[in-house]
Amino acid sequence: MSNQIRITVSDEIDKLLEQLAKKLGKKKSMLARELMEQRLYDIEVIQKGIRELWEKRK
Repeated sequence: MSNQIRITVSDEIDKLLEQLAKKLGKKKSMLARELMEQRLYDIEVIQKGIRELWEKRK
């Protein structure tokens, strides 16, 4: 299951995402999602959630 969220970014970030998306051949929304997911992974939010789920299964 997937959910949609809406984010607001500055004009500069929007332009940067647009340029990067074109260079990478991706949609801007997909690039923004991937960057957000990577950041959450980097700050260990995802790892913590996985550990908590794993502990509940035991």
